[in-house]
Amino acid sequence: MKTNKLLLIVFGITAMSLSACKKDDPKPGLTGFWTGKYGNGNDYPTSGYAFLFRGDGTVRVFNNSDTTSAAVTKAEGIYSFLGSTVTAKYTYLTGGNPTYSVSAKVNDQFTFMEGTWGPGDNTSGNGRYFLVKQP
Repeated sequence: MKTNKLLLIVFGITAMSLSACKKDDPKPGLTGFWTGKYGNGNDYPTSGYAFLFRGDGTVRVFNNSDTTSAAVTKAEGIYSFLGSTVTAKYTYLTGGNPTYSVSAKVNDQFTFMEGTWGPGDNTSGNGRYFLVKQP
């Protein structure tokens, strides 16, 4: 009987300590790899687009969702996030080094965003885009 009580106490303490150590799931966020499409003017987005949002406020942009393609062109820039809106400005590393800016609304789950893009400091004027966060 004493052994059963001791085992029950040890089992209870073990169960409580395991449940107390449960870690919370990380909060969703903007950092990570996002892929999607962009379009020119009023056209529906159909051209590949990818963004790598880094935790230090920098972003790498790819003009193709297949970032391993030899034809992909990369850009580097910075981004900011306020409320549910992300804005970024980036410059391509080749092809005359054009600079573009984007603005998008991000959903509450940080899984989807859509917005507009434009030349230089303008976050609109050239077209629309959408991105989906990759696992």
